[in-house]
Amino acid sequence: MCGIFGCITKEGTAAPLIRNSLKRLEYRGYDSVGIATIQDGKIHVKKDQGKIDDVHKIWNLDDLPGNIGIGHTRWATHGAPLKINAHPHIDCTGQIAVVHNGIVENFSELKIELENNNHTFVSKTDTEVIAHLIEENLRNKPERGLANAVLEAVRRLNGSYAIAVISASEPDKIICARNESPLVLGIDKNAIYCASDIPAFLPLTNKAVLINDGELVIISDKGYEIRRISDNSIVTRTPETIDWTPEMAVKQGYPHFMIKEIHEQPTTLRNTLRLQEHYLDLIATFLDRAHEVFLVACGTSYHACLAASYMFSKLAFLATYPVYASEFIEQHGKSVNIDSTILAVSQSGETADTLAAVTCAQQRAATILGLTNVIGSTLTRVSRVYVSQQSGPE
Repeated sequence: MCGIFGCITKEGTAAPLIRNSLKRLEYRGYDSVGIATIQDGKIHVKKDQGKIDDVHKIWNLDDLPGNIGIGHTRWATHGAPLKINAHPHIDCTGQIAVVHNGIVENFSELKIELENNNHTFVSKTDTEVIAHLIEENLRNKPERGLANAVLEAVRRLNGSYAIAVISASEPDKIICARNESPLVLGIDKNAIYCASDIPAFLPLTNKAVLINDGELVIISDKGYEIRRISDNSIVTRTPETIDWTPEMAVKQGYPHFMIKEIHEQPTTLRNTLRLQEHYLDLIATFLDRAHEVFLVACGTSYHACLAASYMFSKLAFLATYPVYASEFIEQHGKSVNIDSTILAVSQSGETADTLAAVTCAQQRAATILGLTNVIGSTLTRVSRVYVSQQSGPE
């Protein structure tokens, strides 16, 4: 889960608005941040790993020029939380910038296709393929313009996305699109905004237009136009007044966070299932050839391991041994060996007892597999293979 924001303003520069709005979206992700703006026919980008305030202290995000821009606060799903993987992502020409919230399931296939067409990738993210797809479409049909290039690009994406795109060749527009990731417009007399959630712009305006799945939006200083991705037909939708307080907006109108998170579970589960199959195949191969498999975790992660042990037995006919991480060294530390496989489960990837058990098993040549929610965590670095839950920030 990430947060995206974009704006076109008639007064002042866009960058300070974007930074402050991203701060209100930081609950959606906080491992890196970036902003791109347009001025004098050129895209200007500042981005880095870290929380917004920390990055701002180093790079002064507010001094980016221009009255149009997009921004992103990230929770990594593809690629470690590094500057090179931070959004916005740029195409080969430096003319297109993209921010994205979601998971592109078929990015590996698209990346291979684009590399065969001489596109150069600099990050490990799934998002970068979107920028290059748009570039490729504009290269092949420049007369069709940015909106149609984005339309053709998103039609090729499998998975979830809410994107905002700017181009130096059309410096008066932001193109947005949505499928299974939230996207909303904010309408003010002197500005227009696009964002992942209403709290991003609620202090600026309470007029909002909710964008539905399968829709593309063309934003300019003259207003907005909504089109269906399937047939490019125009959709008419007027703004509605949001009477939430800022506290209510963060909870998206739900009375409390628990009920909000319950309602988010279907989306969270869909994102979790959007794993790259070759990583699942690798883990399955290691589990299948192991002489013994230990499921090692703490707290509720251990409860998940306990439930999983029944599923491994019933569905895969594989005997597994769930072990509380703090007991692993004493209970099994001397018996694990080169034929043992440890599947370590940790939401943060930094659980001390789990990592201690992993270190012990490594020293006895056991194979380490990881299941975590934080890419770049210690568990991802010490595992032979790992998979990410893709559940968003804790």
